[in-house]
Amino acid sequence: MTAPARPRPRWRDVEDRLLGVDLALHGVAVCRILIGLALLGLLATNFGARHVLWGEASVWVDPYRATNSFEPWLWNLGALPPALFTTVYLAVMACAVAFVVGWRAWLFGPLLWLGSWQLVELNPLLGDQGDNIARIGLLLLLFTRNSARWSFDADRAALGVPGAFAYLVGDRWGLKQYVDVADLRRLRTAVHNLAVIVLAVQVVTIYVAAGFYKVQGGPWQYGTALYYPLQLDEFRPFPFLNDLLPGLPVIMAVSTMAVVAVQLFFPFLLLHRQSRRFALVAVVLMHLGIAVLMGLPWFSLSMVAFDALFVSTATYLVVQERAIGAWEWSVIRIERTRSRRGQRVLARHEAGLHADRAEP
Repeated sequence: MTAPARPRPRWRDVEDRLLGVDLALHGVAVCRILIGLALLGLLATNFGARHVLWGEASVWVDPYRATNSFEPWLWNLGALPPALFTTVYLAVMACAVAFVVGWRAWLFGPLLWLGSWQLVELNPLLGDQGDNIARIGLLLLLFTRNSARWSFDADRAALGVPGAFAYLVGDRWGLKQYVDVADLRRLRTAVHNLAVIVLAVQVVTIYVAAGFYKVQGGPWQYGTALYYPLQLDEFRPFPFLNDLLPGLPVIMAVSTMAVVAVQLFFPFLLLHRQSRRFALVAVVLMHLGIAVLMGLPWFSLSMVAFDALFVSTATYLVVQERAIGAWEWSVIRIERTRSRRGQRVLARHEAGLHADRAEP
């Protein structure tokens, strides 16, 4: 009589999922695109003032740089000649573009992280928590397979062109002669999944910590906290909007308390599909309000970039399918329009020929 088979340990299922399946590939692709756009937007909007903020004309910041904790790790880019500094600045922007489209992301991602960090931290008076979030999140994103979807790297892989991993393992270093390639792939998957988990925990920690900090203050408890920053001149890109909202006290109070509630219960709202949708819509609306009413678009886009990690793959596939369908329908309409115009032009041309032949 044979002994009954022992049940499979639960930790084996966890191990298989951690080492065998790359999690949230579409989510990290959206993170890559949005965080790249955020850094590109930050650099592009400050391009005209680059020398005053970070270049040779930024000597006014020197007393503050001495107390910057990043000072030992920073290169003195401000000492470069203006033309060379502009070249470096444009190179970092080019890295951001390459990272957004996913072209050689394994190379331009680290260069973007290093270049943006060096530039932003040269002026400690300008940095904010959005820069810290972008820097930490981008660093974690570099350990993921962020260009495996919706990128030029993914298109090259679909055509059979070996990526960086296959090139280094097989062609450059020849590691496949000494180690099992399958084990290396499992290791790559494990690193990707752990980075995704750490990034998700980082985002959740930010929201929960912000919620706990807010509930300690009376203005957040009484629903009046949003009123005060909207009255500061530094955060009034559209003054008429900032002046309109204080006249709606109920909306202001409900919005204030809703922000605290969503941040405090954010990790619990992620546990169910419907509540997760509500939480993600709420935080996106919150950051949209920050971007428009307080003039902090790049901070908001950085946070939305990492919020995208919590959107399910099924949702992204639906969006992709609809986007492809809309694109194909647009192409068909354009082709039909061109065909009709071509037929009309041909008809006019033939009518002209007949008229010429009819003349004596």
